[in-house]
Amino acid sequence: MYSKSNIGGLMKKILASLLVVLVGGYFFAGYYVYSQATSVTCVVWEGDKANRPNNFSLTEKDVTWDPSKYFVTSYETVDIPVEGTEIVLNSWWMEYQSKGPTVIVLHGLTSSKYSPDMLLVAGMLYNNGFNVLAIDMRDHGDSTCEDGYHSAGQKESDDVVASLNWLINEKQISASKIGIYGSSLGALVGLLTPAKSNDFEALAVVDAPFDFKTLVREEMTYQGFPPVLFEPLYHYVLIFERINLLENSPEGSLEASKKQPILIFNGLDNDRVLSHHTDDLINAAEKNSIKTEVHRYKIGHTRVMYDYPDEFENLLIKFFINELN
Repeated sequence: MYSKSNIGGLMKKILASLLVVLVGGYFFAGYYVYSQATSVTCVVWEGDKANRPNNFSLTEKDVTWDPSKYFVTSYETVDIPVEGTEIVLNSWWMEYQSKGPTVIVLHGLTSSKYSPDMLLVAGMLYNNGFNVLAIDMRDHGDSTCEDGYHSAGQKESDDVVASLNWLINEKQISASKIGIYGSSLGALVGLLTPAKSNDFEALAVVDAPFDFKTLVREEMTYQGFPPVLFEPLYHYVLIFERINLLENSPEGSLEASKKQPILIFNGLDNDRVLSHHTDDLINAAEKNSIKTEVHRYKIGHTRVMYDYPDEFENLLIKFFINELN
């Protein structure tokens, strides 16, 4: 027969084993969701490979109008190092005027500077007298493949800081003449930038995520994961990848900003970044006395430059002309 001490010892072993299984399962769930939901390919999407600033197609965007008036024939490829890392950002520099007003163009998730989303905007800006720096963020396009995962802007915002420093130090462009444009993930990265640098004067965003925790849960639902798995995802990344996905937030970043004005475009029929994120951005900007200009349309995710190109161009150019003077 088992003694009470033997039974107690056995129970402790069972409970310890059960705890190991539960903790292991918790972190395995976090790893699995992390590997599925945040992985990026570190390559240029096949449909964009032929695109360049001087010749790109909108065929994949289901539009019939000709984008050739937005082609930029004069551009150069530059590499921008990210200080303190081995990351190098492969970028296209389109100089219209030495030391003139300049806009950094940021792409979305799994996209790159080869995307017509970026090239169309770059052409609009360049044709209206702006220098343009179109970068591939880390783990995207031709830039350094760090680990094949995105960090929801936590590390990508360092790429913007490196780009700002490059413009200021290498191109001798005043911070007061630098703007940032971002679409989707690029919009989130732009919103997070003031937490690390305020060396820019204005920000334009298209379908910007705002509350990251809510965004991840909504993205999990979109990809077929239970939203409750955010917690194991967050803790796995925090402990094993040493990345705090909530370290910087758009709301905290706006509080740390120098109140740069924000131009906001939002597609109300958006199933990737739900429109309440734009509501949250507007409310946070108002709370921090930040000037906003908001334009909303009954269209899908990042469609505004394709469905309303003339209106979009006019609003974008007017905004940056007014702010980067």
